[in-house]
Amino acid sequence: YKIMMMMLWCVVVLCYVSVSSGIFVVMKEGEGRCFKVEVPRDVLIVGVFKSEALNNEWQLGSSRAPPAQGDQSMVDLFNQKVGTLSIEVEVKDPANTVVHKRAYTPTSRFALTSTLGGEYSICFRTASSAWWGQLRWKFDVSIHTGSEATDYADVAKKEHLDNLQLAVRRLFDRAQGVRSEMAYQKDREKTFRDTSESTNARAAWWSVLQVVIVVVTAYFQMQHLKTFFRKKKLI
Repeated sequence: YKIMMMMLWCVVVLCYVSVSSGIFVVMKEGEGRCFKVEVPRDVLIVGVFKSEALNNEWQLGSSRAPPAQGDQSMVDLFNQKVGTLSIEVEVKDPANTVVHKRAYTPTSRFALTSTLGGEYSICFRTASSAWWGQLRWKFDVSIHTGSEATDYADVAKKEHLDNLQLAVRRLFDRAQGVRSEMAYQKDREKTFRDTSESTNARAAWWSVLQVVIVVVTAYFQMQHLKTFFRKKKLI
């Protein structure tokens, strides 16, 4: 029973380590979109993005009203500007240091390896802006981390691996991901514990300081009252 529970736990952790998120947003020329991803140290991060013409935006839950008759559609505007459109990708590590910054075509991909464990900020923005006729388009983003970011078809081709060897390689990479994730969570637990102990110690000393202030204040009040009563010849 214990062995089965341990195997089930490992499967859950493996599923957790290999993170892959895919969403789409409505991008606007001159504005940016930022996403967060939390990874351990020395983990591959791959972002894949694709730009498509935005048609019938009001049907996607937007508050924007349907275009009036005669207005230029976003599809026509997209086809007009897509050739010159440039997407700037900026990635910042947990220390808020820019570790990757480059301009890409509207549909492209980027890759980097995390140097620190923590939360990375990935921002997409257009390199150009327009005062009127601003383009809005559908922007699909998929961010893969861990073993899910590895192109195993390319690995098998370069290293001449068969299906069994490739499966072992994939399992090994996931096991390495589990090890990195556990080490990262252990470091986070240590940091949280140190912070909690420091906060508790400060709270305890603050309580002692409050008691000392109350005692000192009471002592001076008593001395003042004693002096006052003596001047009034009441004691």
